Amino acid sequence: MSESKSLYRILNKGGVLTPAHFFDILQIAEIAGNSQIFLGSRQDILFYLPASTKPEAFETGGLSIQKRSSGIQNVVSSFVCVDILPSTSWVYSGIYLKVLDQFTWDHLLRVNIVDPRQNMVPLFYGHLNFIASEMPNYWHLYLNLQTEQDPKAWPGLIFTDDIAEFAQTLEQLIVGQNIKNTEQLKEKLDHSSLQKNTLKSTKTISLPTGFFPYYEGLNKLDGKDQYWAGFYWRNNHYPIQFLKEICNLCQKTNVGKISFTPWKTILIKDIETKDKIHWDELIGRYGINMRHSSFELNWHLPLLDQQALKLKRFLVSEFDKFDIRTFGLSFAIQNKPGERFTSVVIRSKSRLPFLGRFDFTRTYSVEHAYDFNPNNNHYLEYATNLDKNNLPQTLNELSKRYYARLFAQTVPGQLHRLDEPKLRSRTVYQCPDCLTTYDERYGDVLAGIKAETPFDMLPESYCCQVCETPKPAFTGIEIRELAV
Repeated sequence: MSESKSLYRILNKGGVLTPAHFFDILQIAEIAGNSQIFLGSRQDILFYLPASTKPEAFETGGLSIQKRSSGIQNVVSSFVCVDILPSTSWVYSGIYLKVLDQFTWDHLLRVNIVDPRQNMVPLFYGHLNFIASEMPNYWHLYLNLQTEQDPKAWPGLIFTDDIAEFAQTLEQLIVGQNIKNTEQLKEKLDHSSLQKNTLKSTKTISLPTGFFPYYEGLNKLDGKDQYWAGFYWRNNHYPIQFLKEICNLCQKTNVGKISFTPWKTILIKDIETKDKIHWDELIGRYGINMRHSSFELNWHLPLLDQQALKLKRFLVSEFDKFDIRTFGLSFAIQNKPGERFTSVVIRSKSRLPFLGRFDFTRTYSVEHAYDFNPNNNHYLEYATNLDKNNLPQTLNELSKRYYARLFAQTVPGQLHRLDEPKLRSRTVYQCPDCLTTYDERYGDVLAGIKAETPFDMLPESYCCQVCETPKPAFTGIEIRELAV
């Protein structure tokens, strides 16, 4: 009888590896009987190993191997975006590598090290988010902890060389002593040498704007006689043999790094023009499709979730059939409450989950980030209690709302009915745990609450339909919307 296997994760810090290290990982996976690997949203690499595997026996080149269920988190960075997307002037590849080298232990908290000018790696997707400031070698720190509604700014900018120690010290307090209140954490570190090294600043970060980047194909680097290559597998099953050939070609053509995105794709930069022909040959020999639509690419799905992949394929097909435009938007399918990554989130809810794919009672809800910017931590519910066939039309209507808002904000002078964009303010109520929003315009279909029912008129027994947080815990937040 064959031994059972478990899914393991390679925590490649910052989503960057040398071709030699990646090749070693692929060898480990192949020897264990895998023909493919998977990529995770934390820039990690996953494959199956015998359940009895001792992770320390496989550790190579300082890389940590953990069971998927271990709770250990990878350190995420926007290293992959350097030279491809806009970046802060002083943030270059070497800065990321310098910071990542400081992380020599495993983390239970999610740590992100990101540039606020790029728009591929979300700014607040971690618990501890170090975000580059305008001051060279100093970083903002935003804490995004479960007990708090919005990311909280740490007082003072963190010096590059102190990032790892700051992260370790905060984790010891947050995990070890269960201190999750930002003010209490500040008091603990107020007189420490770490806090004394911070730089006082009143400046805040500006959220990145612009359309979501296209990250696939063989493309020329701006201002350089070089190319970058992006590889995407729609089912997230990357063939090991193909990846080993990538590693070999990188080594033969002196490409020093291979990068991974949170969108479960692989990017390779610094391809010399003279070597482009070798990459064209490799891509052609494997018959790889390098020109998926932007709608196909801009999806974030739970790992190895066949139901989510099937739903995505259905929606992509429907949008393609009716030639619906979604450029600039990104989408996610989520089953867990509170997880958000994109501008539009589709949530699946099953009344009879034990039936699996045969559960025909499954319904869906759609929500979108305020201003359609996924780095804005407020999400608004757009529609609920939808069946699968209602989703394409609902998403089409939402995309039209996005373009109307975008046009009105960008070129208001061209709108005869709006000399200036007119904004209106109103209050919605948000669950502090999963950030689900109650908007009286829509009511709450799942709870039997009709549209136009004020929050104050809800019964005291009302609770969040996602995580069951009671009504008194909800917080009123003011939002400003464009009146179109």
